[in-house]
Amino acid sequence: MLSTRSQYLNALNIPEYLHRAKKHANHRTKPISVKCLVVEGEAQESICSAGEAQIFLLKMLAAIGLQQTHIMCIKASADTLIQEVSNYDAAVILLTDERLALNTNNVFVIPHPSDILSNEPLKRKAWEVLKQVKICLV
Repeated sequence: MLSTRSQYLNALNIPEYLHRAKKHANHRTKPISVKCLVVEGEAQESICSAGEAQIFLLKMLAAIGLQQTHIMCIKASADTLIQEVSNYDAAVILLTDERLALNTNNVFVIPHPSDILSNEPLKRKAWEVLKQVKICLV
């Protein structure tokens, strides 16, 4: 007896070998390897797209020896953070929103670059965190 799927394909004159089965939701792809994963929440000026905040972030990270090719920027909410981060194999994770939190090693929180640009005293706080990041990357 033919399966329902086979009957359906036969009725539509579709050879069964042309039909591709859906991949299971549990199928995982290999995580993307990156030295520094920068995660932002809701921000006025996104670091994920070209702009003053992104340029400033890249300058800050260059000051600790990271090249642009070593950095990946993503957006996530508190609800999707773990799922988004699981797609990456990152040596260091920088969170630019204090409302985001992860309980893993090598996770650091810095003020969002757009906040640093508008509030000069935050530069010192960010620099202290970036010095710790540099130590983790060595």
